[in-house]
Amino acid sequence: MGTFTVSRLARQFDVPPQKISDLFYRRKLSDSVCPVVDRRRQIPADYVPTVERVLRENGILVTPDASK
Repeated sequence: MGTFTVSRLARQFDVPPQKISDLFYRRKLSDSVCPVVDRRRQIPADYVPTVERVLRENGILVTPDASK
């Protein structure tokens, strides 16, 4: 399925890369699932929904209000 980097996910979710990196440093996201290889964090494709969920739970990624 492939892997993603923090930068690629940041562009996909339209959030600053530092917000995703901070979630790893705060242990909200798993270092063991997403190791750093050659100075880049490798995020498996099947972990991307977890990253999205954690971004939402921490108020970084908000769902647009459909009533507007």
